[in-house]
Amino acid sequence: MTARGFYVLLFGLALSLTALSVSSPGAFLLGAAAIIALALSLISVVLAALSCRISQRIDVPTVSRGGLCRYTIRARMFAPLPIAPLQLSVLLPSGKRSEFLLPARLLGATESDNDFPCPHVGVYPVGAESIVFSDCFGLFSLRRRLRQLPAALTVLPVPRKTRPVQYSPGEGETGASQRAQADRTTPEDTRLWQEGDELGRVHWKLSMRRQQLMVHTYETPQRPDALVIMDCAAPQTPDSRRAAVIDALTETCAGVLKSLLDQSRITRLPLSGDAPQELSGSRPEQLAPMLQALAQERFVKTPDFARVLLLSARRMRRTGSTVILTTHLTPGAAEAAIALSRTGPHTRLTLVTAGEMTTEEQQLMHLLFSSGVETSHVRV
Repeated sequence: MTARGFYVLLFGLALSLTALSVSSPGAFLLGAAAIIALALSLISVVLAALSCRISQRIDVPTVSRGGLCRYTIRARMFAPLPIAPLQLSVLLPSGKRSEFLLPARLLGATESDNDFPCPHVGVYPVGAESIVFSDCFGLFSLRRRLRQLPAALTVLPVPRKTRPVQYSPGEGETGASQRAQADRTTPEDTRLWQEGDELGRVHWKLSMRRQQLMVHTYETPQRPDALVIMDCAAPQTPDSRRAAVIDALTETCAGVLKSLLDQSRITRLPLSGDAPQELSGSRPEQLAPMLQALAQERFVKTPDFARVLLLSARRMRRTGSTVILTTHLTPGAAEAAIALSRTGPHTRLTLVTAGEMTTEEQQLMHLLFSSGVETSHVRV
């Protein structure tokens, strides 16, 4: 019962008692009318709540950021007395909650189609959580939670246009890098001994025949893989800018992935979020599951990104290009990125911020650039 209903009940009881006390037919009629109105309102609300059947759906489970989500809700009930429009508490694809009014027929079904914008990347529940039944006079109000859970809508990032990813040529690198890459099962040629050559590479039979030290040269395999490492930690930005920063981070990462897969490059995407996983592909049609994985990242954990980068060093044997994306650049992460670049692959670090870079971040970006790491900055 609402406050209005409580006052109507008091009014009806007071008039009824007054009518019985002073034998006033007029007061008795007014009091009886108030009590009858209360009873009819209660009956209409209870019948509507018991007989109402709600079904809801979204047309597609995935949509690209900036698109529209078509949400359909259908209500069917049997209510012999008029009731007020149904009040629905609906979860939107923006992550917010809103109140909607749905005029309902007394008999039959009412269906409503709604187009909701999808402004941010992520997975959002979309649909009504609860429904409020009220009578036309506002005397009674009954809230009922829906058994059907809201549908999950995945908002995918839209790949941004990025610079083409460069690859390490595999030649002209340091001796340590070449030794790490050399395929000892595939001798390519021989040459004279040079200072620093390993004894294991000496061609002893040819050396004895020519009376001078000769060493094997091995085929240096190309570095076919590209490794894309995205920082899955929670962005250190105000809550009002958090969604925009995540949009920029995931869409920049999606742009890099699309550029690589369009060139049929072997691309690996390890994700270190709540549920660590790794995706890989070499064809454009394999971009879809990667976008799905990016959208499903929650960005709530706080892993040490420098440690994540250092753990990736074991992959560098076949990696020709490494792309690092983060929203917070620390000295540890910068040192790890430089260490990865020195193992051979071409390395790019992209920093995504909600505004201008801090003084420390500017200094670290300059250090990376001076160390041969390709750098880029995305400002939201």
